[in-house]
Formats: sequence, structure tokens, C-alpha cells
Amino acid sequence: MGTSTNEGLTEQLMNHLEGLDFITRVEVIGSRVEQTSDAYSDVDLLLTIKDITPDVALYELTESIKAKFQPAWYDFANSLMPEKFLVSTFIGGDNPFTFHDVCILNNDKNLVYDKTRFENDQWIHLMKLWVMNYKYMMRDAPQFEKRFATMMEKANISHYSDYREGFYQLLLKLKDQKMIKSGYLNRLEEVFRNS
Repeated sequence: MGTSTNEGLTEQLMNHLEGLDFITRVEVIGSRVEQTSDAYSDVDLLLTIKDITPDVALYELTESIKAKFQPAWYDFANSLMPEKFLVSTFIGGDNPFTFHDVCILNNDKNLVYDKTRFENDQWIHLMKLWVMNYKYMMRDAPQFEKRFATMMEKANISHYSDYREGFYQLLLKLKDQKMIKSGYLNRLEEVFRNS
């Protein structure tokens, strides 16, 4: 898995976000800065905003990313709200694991926001879980087994002989869905077959 196009795309995304009038700062955080990233690492961006609430900012920047980059997918991290307003998105590149997590922290404990603005497509969310759990497996992460079981339950897949077969069954199920760009899923399958 290469990184050649991904670095340029991160720069393009950061420049685009910096051009939005309600964003005052875009900062790369996480494994890329700590120099602990690997072939399965995503890119974490932390934003500082002004004049609007974090929920409105996340909605507006997501719409702007969709218009500018036509991402293969995007998915909101609803379980983190309202402490963090975060969207994960894959805007392109040659490594299907290099998606961008764009995050805004919320300091207003009394914030009321419209949850319907952040509803995810169930299949795109399952695909994001596939990506996350696959990298947990490849890294021997301690939380992998429990998260894998939860993912398979959500996918309504109960019969598989081992993790690889389970991943492949879910990948085939995802490939049947029309809302996920086939090129992205084909890249995931290529990585899966070569690992």
C-alpha cells in the first residue's frame, strides 16, 4: 500500500478546510505527528472554529468536503457526540486505510443539536467498521475480538470458521450494496487477499 497520493490529498483537504470562514485552525494530530503511523493508519485532523457551534460546523464542512472531493464515503462518529463532533471520510488515494478523521471538540455541555443531520447509512457504517476492525486484527489490538463480534452481529452474519472468512463474507455483502463505490471496495479486497 503506497502513500504517494495520500500526503498530497491531506494537504489539499487541509487547505480546503482552512479556506472555510468559520475554521481558524487545522492541525494534524495522532499517529502521524507522533511518528507511530503504519500502513493501516488514518489521518486525524483537529479543527478550531469560530462564530458557530461545533455541530453546525461539522455539518457545513462535511457538505463542503462532499462538494469539493466527492468522497468514496463518509461516516459520522455518533457515539462520540456531543463531546466530539467527528466525521470520517475517504477522499481518494492509493491506500484504502488512509481516510481522514476530521474532529471538532465541544466545550458546551448544554449544547442541543439536531441528531438527524448526522445519520449514517448502515452499510457505509459497516464498511467503516470493517476497515477499523481489519486494522485492529492486523495490529493484534486487544479490543479486536469483541469489536469483531459486534460488527458481525450488526451485519447479521453468524456462521464463519475464522476471522478471515468472516471478513470476506462481510466484504461480499458490502459489494452487493450500490451506495458504496466499487473501486474502493475492490481496493479493500486486494489488500485483504494480499495480507
